[in-house]
Amino acid sequence: MQKTNEPGFGHIDIRALRFLAEVLMRRSVTQAGEAFGLSQPAASRLLAQLRHALGSDPLLVRASTGGYVPTTRAIELLPRLHEAIAATNRVFAQPGFDPGKSTRTFRIATTDYGAAVVVPALVRALRAEAPGISLELCAWSVETLGDLEEGRTDFALYTDEILPQGFHYAPLFDESFALLLRSDHPILDSRDHSGHIAPSELATLPRVVLLYPDGSKMGVDDPLAEYGRQFGPGDLRTPHFLSAPLSVIGSDFVLCVPRRMAHLMATANDLAVVDFPEADPITYCMIWHDRAEMDAGMAWVRDRLKSAIGPVSEDKR
Repeated sequence: MQKTNEPGFGHIDIRALRFLAEVLMRRSVTQAGEAFGLSQPAASRLLAQLRHALGSDPLLVRASTGGYVPTTRAIELLPRLHEAIAATNRVFAQPGFDPGKSTRTFRIATTDYGAAVVVPALVRALRAEAPGISLELCAWSVETLGDLEEGRTDFALYTDEILPQGFHYAPLFDESFALLLRSDHPILDSRDHSGHIAPSELATLPRVVLLYPDGSKMGVDDPLAEYGRQFGPGDLRTPHFLSAPLSVIGSDFVLCVPRRMAHLMATANDLAVVDFPEADPITYCMIWHDRAEMDAGMAWVRDRLKSAIGPVSEDKR
């Protein structure tokens, strides 16, 4: 252990280095002390500590003109002090973010629902304002929350589930549900004047049931089950939103999905959409961890996503 009367810099802080640079530039302990709000005795004590840390070099010596001149060691020190102070300033400087110049890659965890419904709006916003930013999508999984904590993923898109401590969320929109059937399905003749079909009738059909990540397991999203039979023979379970409607084409299957996804699927596959107001709506969110809360770049991207999606509201017709 270093003794207190031995040279060393263990007790020297950045303010002392700034003071030393000021002393050497002004060639005056008094003026440097005044610039730092130090009394003459306090400035002299601090300079004595600095001299001791530097091996008792006097740093300033009297000149024949009556002023002071820096020693050889002091002249060598001054540019190094400037470098050290500049480096410290960079360490403590608030990080900036210029979206127009950024080439960062942001990693987003999501199901294919978020990839199809939310991400395209963000892509368009980034192309307009931050063309150098790249996005990388990864599948939502049981590892996602851990990936957010460790920085392997920047933020995620998911429903308004209860989150562990240390996580944040921002609602993007409210979403209801709809049912998809082939456009010539005979049950469509049962629609009332508003286009509604009784869930008890729909529950008799064979159905495609979506699976979704739920904690450490896959959950089953089968809202028709409470209106009739449970999942059974002839049905299909799948975790793939985008391929699920392919099983509906040319079959008697019915598929329940969030309404925005239903309309995307129907347009691409010539399917009929039937509103399902009996199903509980969800709020779709983006989530992130405390570690990313103060990241200027991620805060900007989160703001752009909220703006691109629009205010939280009932799903648009």
